[in-house]
Amino acid sequence: MSYLIVIDDGSTDQTGKILQRLSSQHREKIHCITFAKNRGKGFGLIEGMRYAKEHSPFDGLITLDGDGQHNPEDIPRLIQKIQEGADLAIGTRTFSEMPFRSRFANTLISFLLRLMYPKAPFDTQSGMRSFSRRLIEEIVRIVPGGRYEMEFRCLLLALSHRLKTAEVPISTIYIEKNRSSWFSPLRDSFRILWVFILHVIRGG
Repeated sequence: MSYLIVIDDGSTDQTGKILQRLSSQHREKIHCITFAKNRGKGFGLIEGMRYAKEHSPFDGLITLDGDGQHNPEDIPRLIQKIQEGADLAIGTRTFSEMPFRSRFANTLISFLLRLMYPKAPFDTQSGMRSFSRRLIEEIVRIVPGGRYEMEFRCLLLALSHRLKTAEVPISTIYIEKNRSSWFSPLRDSFRILWVFILHVIRGG
């Protein structure tokens, strides 16, 4: 049975009201977590993962962005990787179609990461992923919240613990070249790079 957890990270339009209404109408299938003010994607993901861990006997957990970028039809293939034994499967986007603001940072981080972990996934920042329950339990226990660097921390955790990772090509929809994204090419790329530098300094 599938269960949907949605995060309202301090929205200022009608999103919160719509999600709360859906949650109240479908209590057995939808749970809404609401932040009064924007806290950052990483905090939202951690809270969603924590809720899933405590309230759902899931075997595989899927994350995807709420900006319409990801196609839900790709979900079964990501779940299949977990069923086949992977602890983390990342939906890999086509770099040539990716807006430059996302492509440059992703390419740089991917290059550096694969120097340390040659079998690391190419797309280090894709928000569409599937996780095993044991990896979610470790993430909730170890990984702090934050913004986009939180997803990179999850990948580093899986790689440093030698857990099985996989990649699944996914289709991606960039509405107005992804202008609605809160990802800052400079600020968030620096945060991700700093997380990697500290990881290297600490020896992985």
